[in-house]
Amino acid sequence: MTQTTGATADMVAADAPDVAGVLEQLRLAEARLARRRQHESGLAETDRAAMRFLLGRVDADEVTPTMVAHAVHLSPAAGTALIDRLVARGMVHVEPHPRDRRKKLVRPFDRSADPDHLDPLTTRLRELASRLTDHDARIIAAFLESVRAVVSDTATATTVSP
Repeated sequence: MTQTTGATADMVAADAPDVAGVLEQLRLAEARLARRRQHESGLAETDRAAMRFLLGRVDADEVTPTMVAHAVHLSPAAGTALIDRLVARGMVHVEPHPRDRRKKLVRPFDRSADPDHLDPLTTRLRELASRLTDHDARIIAAFLESVRAVVSDTATATTVSP
């Protein structure tokens, strides 16, 4: 087993990328992008994700409001509000299920719309990810999953009053 001297450890640390700094830059860039896209299209990121989900399933027999809410990680009530916003914008329509009168189906009005046009960034990110080796993809995916978990935990944490 080799031991690193203090000087060598400092050199390795100096050569290591600033991952936390890059993550902070990514968060800031995503926030700027989200504001710009919402201003340009009027669609919030969750609305855009819901439309991408629906357009990716135009040939599916059924897509219910619950499925949409689950796909974009919303509660059923928040999912209903999202569907209502998309209906009000004329992007989707809700119809009764043909065999189960308790269910409703959600369909995009323009079934031929290209999800990549709605969200070209996702397409570009998928292309970028496809160039990773399997080994690198596993390492990066594990790291990003840890980052996602931290962000999710922080977003759902309750604040305790002093």
